[in-house]
Amino acid sequence: MTGEAHDLTRAQLLALLAGDSKLRQRLAAGEEMRIETPFSYPGRLGPVVVYLGPRPEPPSEAAEVKIPVDDGTAPTRAVTTPAAAAPAAKKGRATPPSPPPPPGAIRISDGGGLIKCLAEQGMELEIDMILSKTVFHAVRQQEGAGISSSQVYLDSTADAVGDDFWRFLQVVAEVIGLRHAKYKDAMVQFERRKDADEGKLGWRPT
Repeated sequence: MTGEAHDLTRAQLLALLAGDSKLRQRLAAGEEMRIETPFSYPGRLGPVVVYLGPRPEPPSEAAEVKIPVDDGTAPTRAVTTPAAAAPAAKKGRATPPSPPPPPGAIRISDGGGLIKCLAEQGMELEIDMILSKTVFHAVRQQEGAGISSSQVYLDSTADAVGDDFWRFLQVVAEVIGLRHAKYKDAMVQFERRKDADEGKLGWRPT
């Protein structure tokens, strides 16, 4: 999200989700909105804040492909060619450009708070690859959701925000809940060390 966001009151948020035409028109026109929800992040980050704003445009240039070129000299060199100009046989190797957002397309975002929350709890995605894959899997379970520039988001439209706002909050709740797995792992390790000290490691009741 860029620019200054307009703070919505709880009453305005409920009106927007209920289908208020003026608020949805403002959202569809590109206005950025900020909502402080009644939910809180664990730790010191305070309330979960959700941002609504225009969906970013996809990259304007198509993906590029490497095409081997033999100009009669050795070794064969490679040139970078836009995917649109590449031979048909090579097009399968290029990623097609993303379609432009539909009219009224918006992005619902956490503003980066969710990743900061995990890091504050000692769960840094850059260090723990298993956690990173788990978070990405949880996010991608919701259609239209993803992570970009350390922000968790869900792409929607102004007309669909009434349902998608709640789907986004579900993503936030599920990812925050992963912190409990950290405490479970710590308890498992503690019990194993305790059993090892007492000579019970590997013992099972009969």
